[in-house]
Amino acid sequence: MKKIILLMLIVFTIPCRAQLLKKLGKKAEQAAERTVERRVEKEASKKTDQALDSVFGTGENKPKKEKSTKKEDVANIGSNENKSGSKKTNQDIVSRSSFFPNGDVIFEETFKEDTQGNFPANWETNSGGEIILVNGNKALKLYPNSLCITNMKLLPENYALDFDFITGNLDYKELSGSEFMVQFVKENKLNKDLKQRAEFHFSLWQGSALPRKIFVENFGVANKIKNSIDFDMNTKFNKSVHVTCVVNGKRLRVYMDNEKVIDLPSFLQDGLGRYIQFYLKGTKPQLNHIVAISNIKITEEGEDIRSLILKGGFSTTKILFDSGSDKIKNESFSYLDKIGNVLKGDTSIKLKIIGHTDSDGDTKANLGLSQKRAASVKKYLLEHFKIAEASIQTDGKGESEPIANNATSEGKAQNRRVEFKKL
Repeated sequence: MKKIILLMLIVFTIPCRAQLLKKLGKKAEQAAERTVERRVEKEASKKTDQALDSVFGTGENKPKKEKSTKKEDVANIGSNENKSGSKKTNQDIVSRSSFFPNGDVIFEETFKEDTQGNFPANWETNSGGEIILVNGNKALKLYPNSLCITNMKLLPENYALDFDFITGNLDYKELSGSEFMVQFVKENKLNKDLKQRAEFHFSLWQGSALPRKIFVENFGVANKIKNSIDFDMNTKFNKSVHVTCVVNGKRLRVYMDNEKVIDLPSFLQDGLGRYIQFYLKGTKPQLNHIVAISNIKITEEGEDIRSLILKGGFSTTKILFDSGSDKIKNESFSYLDKIGNVLKGDTSIKLKIIGHTDSDGDTKANLGLSQKRAASVKKYLLEHFKIAEASIQTDGKGESEPIANNATSEGKAQNRRVEFKKL
């Protein structure tokens, strides 16, 4: 009897156990599926966060809603965090131009004194802009269709312009026709369509085929240049890019993050490039498109004054005088000291210093003024560097030998010069 009962239990237990195992198998399978789903969601969320961080900054800063930038808005573009938690940016900013390491910084703009939310005090614009913060640094955000110029002095023939070009929230939407432009002009006038100008520009329509070229064109010159250069700007958007424009007379070279993208030997003809303008076309404030510039610096090529003298001489506009006077301005002394050190180091050099003026005023008076100014330069060099008086002669030409048009303020500034000739 016991055997019969045990046999019946075994018979009935086997299918029940099979059903139980089947149920457990389904639950185990479902649990495994849920575990996989959670892992996939977690990994997908992590990848999404990383992608958003690469555009908007660290995870601490949430993406902004589509609205216009307010004074308190802060753009955190192109940043990430290292293992120690400190922020790093893709910017590589140097204090002097890598092209002219021994040159003089003749212009620098960090917007240090300007208030966030305002247009900078030393700039002019036809459409506006405002100071924003990018990774803690101030930058000038350009408004749509805005031309911006700064109150800089006449630029020399050889210099390097460095600036950071910053963009954020650029996407395919509402950017058709938008572009950024840098213009090299002869006059510091708030006019995008000056008759004589040279410019390079590129589309901001991120994701389209248009930003794969940079367009170059000059106007009002004998040797007309109009072309497009292959370079994919799509890879440079929504972060900070270091731009360097090197001007050597007529030649223009442009670098993006130290990669050369433009090299045109005869682009800046007829004195183009003495002033610089920035222009933004298009973009939509309601989509919070950000196009900004910062850390603007111009470095003049360092002159080897001794070599220039030994080659025959040179002229300079860096020696300045009070208006209508032979009194040398204080800002001229550092340049005069360079000349003095050359003469002190090589006593065999003999020079003639020649003064030149513009055409303002009486011709005879200008001749006398130019002679007095040359004599003032000689006196400074003799007194400060103990140079033998016989090694320096002086003369003055007044307004008789202009090198530029006296009808413009820029031309007059070039004509007011001091010439050094090797004897």
